[in-house]
Amino acid sequence: MKPVDIPKHMSHPILRFVFLMALLLTQAACDNNTKLMQSAMSGDLPAVKSQIDAGAPINARNNYAWTALHHAARKGETEIVALLLDHGAEIDAQDQRGWTPLMRAAAKGHQDTVALLLKRGANPDLRDKDGWTALMWAVKQDYLSVVEQLTAGGADVNIKADDGRSALLLAHGEGNAQIGEVLRKAGAKF
Repeated sequence: MKPVDIPKHMSHPILRFVFLMALLLTQAACDNNTKLMQSAMSGDLPAVKSQIDAGAPINARNNYAWTALHHAARKGETEIVALLLDHGAEIDAQDQRGWTPLMRAAAKGHQDTVALLLKRGANPDLRDKDGWTALMWAVKQDYLSVVEQLTAGGADVNIKADDGRSALLLAHGEGNAQIGEVLRKAGAKF
C-alpha cells in the first residue's frame, strides 16, 4: 500500500478516521474480495456461517487468487478455517504467488491453524513461485513451534528453494541455532 497524504482539511480526528476507513474499504474493493472473504478476514464466524448457508461460493478467488481460506488462515481464524474446510474449501489452493493457506498460517505463526490444516491433510511440501515451502516461511519468521509442528507433520526438511537454500540454510543464515537443531533432528542436511 502506498503512503497517502491526508488532506489538511481532514485534521480533525473524526474526519481523519472516516477518511482512512473509506480508503481501506476502497482498497478492499479493489482486491475483489467477496463478502465471505471479508467476513473470514475479520473473524466474523456468524457471518461466515450465514454466507455459507446462503450459498456463497467457498472457493471463489479475488484478484490475487486468494480464497476465503487463505484469508482465514493468514489471520489465524482456526474456527473459520475448520468451517470452510467442512464445506469444501480447497485446502491446498495456491494464490498467484503460489502461497497456500498453510504457508499463510505458518508465515504468521498461527500454531492452532497450522495444526488443523496439517490434521486435515494440507500438503506441507507445496512450493510457492520461489520454491519456498511452509517450513521455510516458518524458519524465516523464526517460529520455532510452527517449525516443530511442520517437521512432526512430515514436512520434507531437505527441499531446496529455487535459489538453492534449504530450511536449515535459512536457519543458519538467520542465526537461529534452536531451529537449526530441530531441523537436524528431523534429518536436515546442508
